[in-house]
Amino acid sequence: MLHISRIFRTQSLRVQLLVSHLVLVLLMVIVMAGAIVNFFSLGKSIDRIFRNNYKSVVAAQRMKDALERIDSSAALALAGQIRVARSQYELNRPKFEAAYQIQAHNITEHGEGALAADLGRQFKQYRRIVEKLLYSEPPMPLDQARAYYFNRLAPAFVSVKGRAQDVLEINQAAIIRADRRAKAEARAASWRSVAVTVGALLIAIFLALRMIHAALDPVLTLSRQAEEIGAGNLDQRIDVRRADEIGVLADSFNRMAAKLLEARKAQEHQLHLAQRMSDAALASLYDPVIVTDSGGRVVHLNRAAEEVFGPENAAIGQPVNEVIPNRAIAREVERAISEKETKRTESERDRVSIDVRGATRTYYPRSTPMLDDDGTLLGAATVLEDVTYLTELDSMKNQFISVASHELRTPVASLLLAAQLLDEGAAGELTPKQQELVATQLEDLQRLDRLMKDLLDTNRLESGVTVPRLERISAGNLIENALESVAKNAEAKGVVLVSGLAENINDVRADKAQIVRVLVNLLDNAIRHTPSGGQIAVSARTLDRRIEFAVEDTGAGIPPEYLPRIFERFVQVPGATGGGAGMGLSIAQTIVKAHGGQIQVESELGKGSRFSFALPSAE
Repeated sequence: MLHISRIFRTQSLRVQLLVSHLVLVLLMVIVMAGAIVNFFSLGKSIDRIFRNNYKSVVAAQRMKDALERIDSSAALALAGQIRVARSQYELNRPKFEAAYQIQAHNITEHGEGALAADLGRQFKQYRRIVEKLLYSEPPMPLDQARAYYFNRLAPAFVSVKGRAQDVLEINQAAIIRADRRAKAEARAASWRSVAVTVGALLIAIFLALRMIHAALDPVLTLSRQAEEIGAGNLDQRIDVRRADEIGVLADSFNRMAAKLLEARKAQEHQLHLAQRMSDAALASLYDPVIVTDSGGRVVHLNRAAEEVFGPENAAIGQPVNEVIPNRAIAREVERAISEKETKRTESERDRVSIDVRGATRTYYPRSTPMLDDDGTLLGAATVLEDVTYLTELDSMKNQFISVASHELRTPVASLLLAAQLLDEGAAGELTPKQQELVATQLEDLQRLDRLMKDLLDTNRLESGVTVPRLERISAGNLIENALESVAKNAEAKGVVLVSGLAENINDVRADKAQIVRVLVNLLDNAIRHTPSGGQIAVSARTLDRRIEFAVEDTGAGIPPEYLPRIFERFVQVPGATGGGAGMGLSIAQTIVKAHGGQIQVESELGKGSRFSFALPSAE
């Protein structure tokens, strides 16, 4: 074995593989040659069966068939059909003689020659007896012919046919014996093939193991060292002293390991630098940042977050809901981890207030899942955007709007009353031009009065002054009251109102006046945006443990760029026939939120819009 290994080391890997394959091919040739020899031997045995006995069997069978036809011709003669009988005899006699000649010249078995000679003699005698019956002139009388047939012809026929059967049987017996010999030879050949195959297989395994051990042991060593390098042990070196391709591969691996070691050191340096820069960037951010793992445990807090939630060392490894007392922020982190998506809404409900060093700060939490390239969740990064100044601005704006609305209500009411008195003629008869001016003034003052009321109502709702007075009320009652309020406007516009109430729908817990106002605002908007001949459907259905209300129209639809801002104050969609101040949807959203719901809109240009909101079921 050492000698083979030494030889292999001095040869190239191509020569080693070629030698091993040639040995295997040689063994395959040996096995195939043995199989071919056995195949030819079995073929010769079968050929002997066909050459020696099959001809005699076929000839004997043909002789028997010809004898049957000749006997049948005698029967036809007895029936008076002499011409047909002679024709059949003359047709079958040559067949018998031809078959007899084949059999007589193919004597292969002991005693077969005597049987053939006796068969020839008996047939000659049988032929004379048959021809006497068929060709006697004048023909034999019927009684004489029958007696002749049964006394002479029939015994001769039985004797000749029996001798032909003897020839058939002696050859059939010889075929059976030859078949047994062939089967025995086939079994012997099979065992020889098995023995040769097993021997060749054992030799092949023995030689293959030797060749594999001599040629591939260095490859296994190379593989183990390569695994060490793949595991990160780049200081490993492969010591394989060979002059073939494996030796060249080992040298290449050693050079690669050295280069990888240098590259890893450079990469580690860059990674440490990038990590320090990342930590410095997070630490210098003005807004608090909380980084959690995929299990919701805190792994990093920047300096701004430490000022709000305490030292980072005490928070690392703790569940986020224990580090952050505000439940809304913890829910935002948990949602980002569970849903693997970023929430984009900027509604007031998402803002949270936290006491920081005795002062109340308002933050807007944005939690973003961190995903690997293959989509594996790594954790979540949560930024608390400081919107305290925005809250203060909103408060100042609301106070200004509240004060301005309140102060303007008295002069607006006075001007509205004066315009109404002028319109009614309390100050004397007006000229047509004056009536037109007063009507325009009255319309503008009414719009201004509605705007003042809407602004005051919005401030009251947002500040919590106007709290919903919840009561149990049927969904059908709410829809019916809303439809009554807008029926005249819809009729004047030529718009059809349709009510759809699901069966067995539960009652809701809501402030009747406020929810009716929501429905009326949605219906007014739908009427303004739906052309004459259109349809507006108001429906209610059970959705889990809530009741969903929906207002769906067949109007022009809302442009996609307006959908994100449709519920903001003073936002109006272009193209509405007759306008409001853009406060209706904002008030509706505020009322629905106060009831614990969220209003939604779906719209497609040219097909209409669908506004929906859900309220808690009274059950």
